[in-house]
Amino acid sequence: MTSFKIIFALFYDLILLCAVWFVAAIPFVIWQGEGFEKDPIRLLGFQLYLLTITYFYLTYFWTQSGQTPGLRTWKMQLVRTDGYLLTRHNANLRFLLTVFLWPIGWIGLFTPQKQLVQDRLSHTKIIAVLDINAD
Repeated sequence: MTSFKIIFALFYDLILLCAVWFVAAIPFVIWQGEGFEKDPIRLLGFQLYLLTITYFYLTYFWTQSGQTPGLRTWKMQLVRTDGYLLTRHNANLRFLLTVFLWPIGWIGLFTPQKQLVQDRLSHTKIIAVLDINAD
């Protein structure tokens, strides 16, 4: 598996997540009204709200199938080091590490193991998935 596939999967997921953020922002903007971004407290609330949306989006896919839409498209899966799907604990740890280590965590892609720092610390890994429907 190449580092480029992981990066492409990230960008694919980021595009979809932007659409989710856009839709999720509508009720917040309607509730807070125009110009809420000028108030630091309300802006921080909005950012935490979007971070929470991101948490639910990513951890749902990680715990249900191990594949976000980007990982599924590039035929990869996020699993624990023992090969099983992530538990809620694994997903929470990986998400927190991803947030706190951004962008440092991505340096691991350019090592021989091609494993993200947050994956090493949360005992998870991204693996290639064989396409069983291929002819």
